[in-house]
Amino acid sequence: MDMVAIVIAVVGLFVAALSFGWQIATWALSGRRVKVRLMHGVEGRGGFAVAAVGRGGIPREMSSMRSQGWTGREVVALEVINVGRAIVTIKSYSVHAVGGGMSYTPHGDIVGPPLPFRLEPGESETWYSDMQDARALVRSLKVVGKSATRVRMAASLGTGKERRTRRSLRVV
Repeated sequence: MDMVAIVIAVVGLFVAALSFGWQIATWALSGRRVKVRLMHGVEGRGGFAVAAVGRGGIPREMSSMRSQGWTGREVVALEVINVGRAIVTIKSYSVHAVGGGMSYTPHGDIVGPPLPFRLEPGESETWYSDMQDARALVRSLKVVGKSATRVRMAASLGTGKERRTRRSLRVV
């Protein structure tokens, strides 16, 4: 009889631990969760042709796009995806020089939805910045002795947190 009681107690403890773990996971995953992705491309034909930046961070070759009529400015973009179950507010976005300690935040030339922007669960939005501004940031850092050659982008959230892209883009 004592062995049966021990087995039932162990099974009960195991089920309780699983339930507790599930509650913690549900709580953690039900809040505000944002993924960000760095994009690179070109403007033209009434929109943007962009693709995700690869692992090497090498800029896309734009000559073939330009020959097809995409004659606008080269852009770096930030795609923000709400993967949580709560609405997320995007306050601003910025371009950061990797290793340079500086960034810039577009204000007047925001290309994308007006900020602040409320991003519903399961939705995504993209904001664009002129690649020439990223190049100017890297060049200005070289003048003061910094060796930044890459940029990444970040979204500032209404919670005060910032989400930066994992991948960076080489600026040439």
